[in-house]
Amino acid sequence: MNASGSQQLNSYSKWKRASRWLIQWMVLFALWMALSGVLVAEFMIIGGIAAVGAITVSERLFRGSHEGKYASAPNSVKWYAKTVLRFMVYVPWLSYQIIVSNFHVVYLVLHPRMPIEPTLVEFKTTLTSERAQVTLAQSITLTPGTVTIDASDGNFLVHCLSRVTRQGIEDGILQKRVAQVFDEPWVDHVELTDIEPADEVLR
Repeated sequence: MNASGSQQLNSYSKWKRASRWLIQWMVLFALWMALSGVLVAEFMIIGGIAAVGAITVSERLFRGSHEGKYASAPNSVKWYAKTVLRFMVYVPWLSYQIIVSNFHVVYLVLHPRMPIEPTLVEFKTTLTSERAQVTLAQSITLTPGTVTIDASDGNFLVHCLSRVTRQGIEDGILQKRVAQVFDEPWVDHVELTDIEPADEVLR
């Protein structure tokens, strides 16, 4: 590639990054305004600065996505719009799962025999982007009864409190929902590998 072609590619990369920053800033600023409900200059300035700070942090956290380690986000406003809408549907669904899991943990704690069967399991996710893997890891941890111990390069290490919570991971429903948000591949059944059986985890 000659110097002119390299310069054009570099200019395109900068324009692509600037466009991504602008879209993210607009979404975060709009969210700030919607949640605050205050149309005062001071609040708007603070919201703009907070959006810039959030974007800067997320760019550092998700830098690998733009270095070829993970699948990069499509450079499409349509894809971003659809992803935001799908995520807005995902949040209420996840909230419902959290509520249901809370009742299950309460049942385990209040049951006379405390039927807890903790296991430490590992699985390989089909999610290809860092944003999707991070969302899955956080969703698992937010759901009572399961905790993501480690998530790196698509390999997840999860602690499950009971047979029911383990089955929830194995069914792959959560992974499927996250995959649908970011338009990524999924499987109907997740193969789990036991790292530590219940007897060992209880020690």
